[in-house]
Amino acid sequence: MGSITFNHVFKQYKGESRPAVNDFHLSIEEGEFLVLVGPSGCGKSTTLRMLAGLEEISDGELYIDEKFMNYVSPKDRDIAMVFQNYALYPNLTVHENIALGLKLRKTPKYDIELRVNRVAKILEISHLLDRKPSQLSGGQKQRVALGRAIAREPQVFLMDEPLSNLDAKLRAQTRAEIIKLQSDLKRTMVYVTHDQVEAMTMGTRIVVMKDGVIQQVAPPRQLYDEPANLFVAGFIGSPQMNFVEGNVTLEEGRYYFSNKRMKLLLPRAYDAQFEKMNRAVRNVVLGVRPEHVLLKPSEESDDENGFVASVVQMTEVTGADSYVYVAVGESKLIARTDPGISYSKDDIPAIGFNMKKLHFFDENTGVSLAGGGEAQ
Repeated sequence: MGSITFNHVFKQYKGESRPAVNDFHLSIEEGEFLVLVGPSGCGKSTTLRMLAGLEEISDGELYIDEKFMNYVSPKDRDIAMVFQNYALYPNLTVHENIALGLKLRKTPKYDIELRVNRVAKILEISHLLDRKPSQLSGGQKQRVALGRAIAREPQVFLMDEPLSNLDAKLRAQTRAEIIKLQSDLKRTMVYVTHDQVEAMTMGTRIVVMKDGVIQQVAPPRQLYDEPANLFVAGFIGSPQMNFVEGNVTLEEGRYYFSNKRMKLLLPRAYDAQFEKMNRAVRNVVLGVRPEHVLLKPSEESDDENGFVASVVQMTEVTGADSYVYVAVGESKLIARTDPGISYSKDDIPAIGFNMKKLHFFDENTGVSLAGGGEAQ
């Protein structure tokens, strides 16, 4: 129980020129941890609210366990929702907050006590049951909100930016707790966040959205390694993927990427991507992750093997890694390097790429020339 199907769902608010959610078409399997991610205004929270029944669907169909849900009241959808602001009743104790939904459903008193105590034990808040929300920290309030949802034992959990009010340490800790919780409960969970790190560490599958439209649906690793377009490539990953504009040309049976400052002989593995394109000169955007940008001493600069001179603009040391920001002509790139090797502003290292880890995107459409994930 707990499968969900969005069948070409739209949401258009009155007075708006374009849909907030545009042709959302997706099936979510029972027990799946699905994450909706994207920038503010991309439609992810609106999608979640339509699933919860808090927003009307303008067009399309929604099914939960193969039952048509468009006009079903939120209380009859067998779902529980955890909000960003916790939504606890300040005049009730923790015990009363967790039990409230069960009381409204006229659950027997003995069963309520059993569920509240079990949930409190799971979330390690048994010692807080007699306190009011004003006596709790942010992390404790979030656990109570989770406990209230779990106590209802729904088929589907919905979470809308539940960790955004927590500090970084507590956010990481609670993130791990939610992952374990979903694994133990084996219930369907749909989680909304704008934080791509949360998305990558939590979801079994991720939906990346922009302007109300699904950009790509894929497991985290595939999303990182095979982005469907420039938006996904730039949004997923921290720091984001580097982009360099240029042309791909065919010379004596071999493909080259070039612009004013570099000319790269591309491995044969990329031939199939460019053979699909009919133009003699192909305008593309080359993408490469910071960990696949290579730096070495300037005297080793070697244009024929793909290494060209660059200029260091700044360096960020994070502890385990260093991020070196360099310029190659008008192109700005970030290289992830060993923190034991230091670079200073205005140093002139040679820069190159791991040639097996390049991505190419059509300059006009932004679409990956290699495909990737379940591109929509």
